[in-house]
Amino acid sequence: MNVHSRRPDRSPEAIEKRRKAAEQARAANIRQGYVHDPALEVATARYVAGDITREEYRHLMIELPVR
Repeated sequence: MNVHSRRPDRSPEAIEKRRKAAEQARAANIRQGYVHDPALEVATARYVAGDITREEYRHLMIELPVR
């Protein structure tokens, strides 16, 4: 990702890198007892696709109600 760009890199390589990172994080969370959360999955998919930045993703996660 170009650090001077406002939007995430949407190249296939960048998307694949984010997808792998998200899958690794999901696997670690499952080992810790993660229960499926549709809002988290939607936000993660948006981040992986490059629709939102890491900062926007973090902001969405902070706003999610605790279940």
